[in-house]
Amino acid sequence: MSARKKRWIVRDSAPSGFLATMDRYTPLVATLLYQRGLRDPKDIDAFLTADYRVGLHDPFLMKDMQCAAERVITAINEHEPIAVYGDFDADGVTAVTLLVQVITAMGGDIRPYIPHRVREGYGLNTEAIDRLNAEGVRLLITVDCGISNTAEVAYANTVGLDIIVTDHHTPPEELPEAYAIINPKQPGCEYPYKQLVGVGIAFKLVQALVRGGAKMALRGRDLLDVVALGTVTDMGPLNGENRVLVKAGLESVNATERPGLRALLDDAGLVQGKIRASDISFMLGPRLNAAGRIDDAVLSYKLLLADDLDAARTLAKNLSEANRQRQGLTREIQEHARNKVKELEKDKNHIIVLDDEQYQAGIVGLVASKLVDEFARPVLLIERGAETSRGSARSVSGFNMIEALTSCGEMFVRYGGHSAAAGFTIETDRLPDLEAYLLDYAETHLSDELLMSMLEIDAETPLETLTWDLLDQLQLLEPFGQANAQPILMSRRVYVASAQAKGFQDQHLKLRITDGEGGPSYEAIAFRLGHLARYFQQHPWIDIAYTLEANEWNGNRKLQINIKDLRRAQ
Repeated sequence: MSARKKRWIVRDSAPSGFLATMDRYTPLVATLLYQRGLRDPKDIDAFLTADYRVGLHDPFLMKDMQCAAERVITAINEHEPIAVYGDFDADGVTAVTLLVQVITAMGGDIRPYIPHRVREGYGLNTEAIDRLNAEGVRLLITVDCGISNTAEVAYANTVGLDIIVTDHHTPPEELPEAYAIINPKQPGCEYPYKQLVGVGIAFKLVQALVRGGAKMALRGRDLLDVVALGTVTDMGPLNGENRVLVKAGLESVNATERPGLRALLDDAGLVQGKIRASDISFMLGPRLNAAGRIDDAVLSYKLLLADDLDAARTLAKNLSEANRQRQGLTREIQEHARNKVKELEKDKNHIIVLDDEQYQAGIVGLVASKLVDEFARPVLLIERGAETSRGSARSVSGFNMIEALTSCGEMFVRYGGHSAAAGFTIETDRLPDLEAYLLDYAETHLSDELLMSMLEIDAETPLETLTWDLLDQLQLLEPFGQANAQPILMSRRVYVASAQAKGFQDQHLKLRITDGEGGPSYEAIAFRLGHLARYFQQHPWIDIAYTLEANEWNGNRKLQINIKDLRRAQ
């Protein structure tokens, strides 16, 4: 019995020769470093220290950065009206916040523009360009979008707007004819780190402006909090430069004086000084994203730049309410989509393509991710419209989603994204063609092995080795996130001393476990497995895969096992 129907794969330990050279670390930490591709002592030190003072690359290594910075500085000095145009997710909103805050502090005349998800959709649009042009804007900087807006940039050129595109999405074959394009993934860009998200690239532009002579009375800690929020929420890989920015950004979050962020922390029940990357992923990021999914992302922008704590608290409550609405809609659409997948037997296909009029565009990406977890297949979930439809695509490891969409790019009105996730707009009458094409494409590009739901386990360890010292060792690798996941451990043949269903509608499972031989006992929690509470009366011996964490409540601090999967003892 595997509770989540996953195949368990225990990764290899580091070879003995490597362990011998890493005697200043425990064998477990050395193995975890080895598994992350860190073999050279210099690379290991850089990873573990993630030192902000030495860990960032020269922004001028990015193609077009020099001319972009010079153009922005000219606009600031000559008081030209500037607009920063961002996406409506947390990455775009934090990038808009960052540039508005910085360029204002440098004396520039800048205004934000965040398109409405429903009325305007993703990316640049000509109506917004006309509006900004009418307001006298002469320089428009995109953040977290623009790389696919060839026609819109061409239109902006005809009305006299200079466009600087800053984006992290995979560039199409034809790039827009912008004044400058800052994207480390574009051809000819020699920037050594390619995985910055939108707010990270905006931060590199800020660095270039400062090095170019623009003056401001802001410190890094005044800015890095929003960089961390956007990077973690957008699931940027937490290695390389992203790791450096997020580690420094978490220090900024934990010391922030930004009224909006303090109000958001309070409303989420988080304690400043103890914020970790996981708190951004599960508590703060969803609230910031909820505004763009349910209402208007400008709400999140206003919160992050609020200068009054009372006003910020009101905005934070509004965001939390939007997030609750988002959660309810997500559950409804997920249940409908799950039933439809099974009814139509789409789970037998290599890829799942599903559309419906009730699938709201702001929610489909979230639900697609959950369906990928459930069915172990790439999923395209689409809000069906009368003439055009909008969808989100999420993939499994090993299947490049943006390559799949690019191979049939002529079908779309617009599309963009990266290997794991993408979004698109398509004429509704082309939906059958899209599904037929992708089913055929997936048959040849998705092996059966990639369609197997697997749980990768970093190391096997006996239950009695779980101590505070071990947790301290594991925390050397923080911050955890994409590409640096919290280590998953495995213990075989543990004894369930007690089991209770807990939480709303008894959906979670709380266990007390031991080694069955008089060793220490531990609390364990298994989310969404409350239905198994009675199982252990007949089968008390199980294998568990889990993360080790500290549970703090009312001043008490306990070791807690967070079970990711369990099975009958082998």
